[in-house]
Amino acid sequence: MATIDLLEETANYLLNHCFVLGCVEEQRAKYLYIQDHLNEVRAVFKPLGYAVLLYPAPMQAAALVNEHEGSQARLLKYESILLLVLRLLYLQKRESLAASADEVLVTVEEVQAELQKMNLPRKLDQQTLEKLMRTLRRYNLARSVGRLSGLDSRIEVFPTVLLALPDADLADAAAESARTRTELGLYERPEGADMEAGEGEA
Repeated sequence: MATIDLLEETANYLLNHCFVLGCVEEQRAKYLYIQDHLNEVRAVFKPLGYAVLLYPAPMQAAALVNEHEGSQARLLKYESILLLVLRLLYLQKRESLAASADEVLVTVEEVQAELQKMNLPRKLDQQTLEKLMRTLRRYNLARSVGRLSGLDSRIEVFPTVLLALPDADLADAAAESARTRTELGLYERPEGADMEAGEGEA
């Protein structure tokens, strides 16, 4: 029988982060705990309408899922777009990595290159990227390796990006990207607009 303290600690972590990863050192003990006490952890969440799903190796992840409408975590538009890009890069990197490799690392330059292909009207600056990454880290989807101070800065992408954005949701994510591009384009100043305004004042 699991101790109450460990059960509460693990349940609270799942509630706050949605995912637990066995491939991340500081989360491994919690993942193994869920694996060994799955029925007890599920019993905590079942009255609330949550399901706890366990994905064994090679993914090694536990997920807290609530299928009630409106209760899922909602990402902002650029957070969804960044998640879509990281999912794409994760799949590309996994193809070239050894099956035993735990880490999937991408660079900020690779992220920006994929974003550029979407023809978004604004490039993600460092401050905005760091803000978006804080959200993705909270949900154990990805984390920066050190400070995102340049194009060669690295981001570790977790396998949970595949769970947070399954194949069935890709079309919706792509549509969200297109809507964002259109909406942000409405706020872009035409080229030379500032110069014309200045000339009028003179």
